[in-house]
Amino acid sequence: MAEKLRVGIIGLVSSYSLHYGQSLSEMDGVDFVGLAHLGRDPKYIRDALNLPWLSKYPKTLEAYAKRFGADIYETANELIDRGKPNALCICTEDYLHQRYALLAIEHGIHALLPKPFAQSIEEAEAIFSAANERQVIAFGVLPHRFRPPAVTARSAIEEGAIGRPITGHFAIAHHLTLGGWKSDTSMAAGPELEVGFYAFDLARMLMMSEPVSVMGLGVNLDHRGIPYVDNGKCLLTCQNGAIASVDLVMSLHQPFAPAQTVYVVGDGGALTLEDDAVVIHTPDGITRRDIPKWQNGELETWLNLCRGREDGCEEQTRSWQTEGLRTLDLILAYKQSYETGETICLNRWED
Repeated sequence: MAEKLRVGIIGLVSSYSLHYGQSLSEMDGVDFVGLAHLGRDPKYIRDALNLPWLSKYPKTLEAYAKRFGADIYETANELIDRGKPNALCICTEDYLHQRYALLAIEHGIHALLPKPFAQSIEEAEAIFSAANERQVIAFGVLPHRFRPPAVTARSAIEEGAIGRPITGHFAIAHHLTLGGWKSDTSMAAGPELEVGFYAFDLARMLMMSEPVSVMGLGVNLDHRGIPYVDNGKCLLTCQNGAIASVDLVMSLHQPFAPAQTVYVVGDGGALTLEDDAVVIHTPDGITRRDIPKWQNGELETWLNLCRGREDGCEEQTRSWQTEGLRTLDLILAYKQSYETGETICLNRWED
């Protein structure tokens, strides 16, 4: 019987601390060896996790240990020394991702970084370079890459179902987390990165041509007194001349499905993403592709790479890293555009 992979979590201030804790406690072939809370007090942890969709999860260290069967440590070094993990999920405040990823890598431990996995290209490159040098698996999560709707839509476009994409729209309606560390600009990467990793990466997935110029707007219309934008609009021009728009809608206080609209128009048809299907429109009529149900998400993909179970582990890891860097660069270009009022040209990936 193969030895179980020993996996730990650093940080109890992110929804991923809970989602990954649940998954790790249930996975075959995994020993969830513990969580390091980094000395955060109970109120700080509770405030960080006070979100409606996390209501089913524990919010205290004692309840976490009981639910998931994991040992609790105060520091990351204690978790590493006593829990002896092979792999660590970095679920800290955003500004600490690099510090604890590099700590793991220094000890020869694989590292997974949920979005927003870095606040700058320099941070991300430092993490990935260190990991590749130590020959451990580290990459930042791009959520849509592991979700059946986006993967199904990408497959349809690759098969030529709508011809060459020429325009698209990618809108996300998302909460703007207020209170706790997420409202502190010295600790949080900000909503452009927290939310942008969904919409901007989906645009890169489905337009089939890299963005080369970015025009953006970002404003605060509904959350006075906070240092963030709560609405954003962006126009992308792609290398092949196609155009796309991205909307970040963070001022909704009620359900409104159209604010999450995603569509791609090609020179031979168009498609939209719905909850249970990809709907394809062509001159021959309308067809629906049901979205399959599978759970091989980012956590399982990363763990399989850590085990060496995937063909071409090194190549696949570097590919994930490159995709992460490109999407991060695009989001940062959008932010630079709305802050300066200028069109930003992306040319670092030409080669």
